Amino acid sequence: MTAQEQSQSEPDGQPVRVRLRSETVIRSDLMYPGPDGRPVEEVRFRLEQYLGEVERAYAAFKDHP
Repeated sequence: MTAQEQSQSEPDGQPVRVRLRSETVIRSDLMYPGPDGRPVEEVRFRLEQYLGEVERAYAAFKDHP
């Protein structure tokens, strides 16, 4: 596993892969229903968008002990 690729577990214990490709964050090995009912297995975010959400979630978490 490279420095730009990590596995992490979701709350239900299922592993999820997070990869960085240029300015795109790719989360894969997902499995949840999309708006059309078909399974979503991969999502992509702009790096700026992803980091903004991580910062927002961290701020909310640290402010609620």
